[in-house]
Amino acid sequence: MISPGILYTTAVLMALVAVACTALCIVWSNPAWRSQLARHQDAPDVPGTKVGGLTGWHARMGGWLVSAGIGACALFAWFGCYCALSAL
Repeated sequence: MISPGILYTTAVLMALVAVACTALCIVWSNPAWRSQLARHQDAPDVPGTKVGGLTGWHARMGGWLVSAGIGACALFAWFGCYCALSAL
């Protein structure tokens, strides 16, 4: 039998991860916010360069793949939180 303290701690930690991944997924899904996330603060400001080096279809597909991955992490974290609470 697992201690309730361990299960509550696991549920809280999983909920924190789930909230962070959900927020990141929402921010990454918005193209205007995504460009702000992708900027490197230490990168030199060179005119004519693209952030990440990708444009067009490749950039859209990469953005959706990253968004799907972050969303999957959020989904698994929410499910882990649910499982930890249901084990109580």
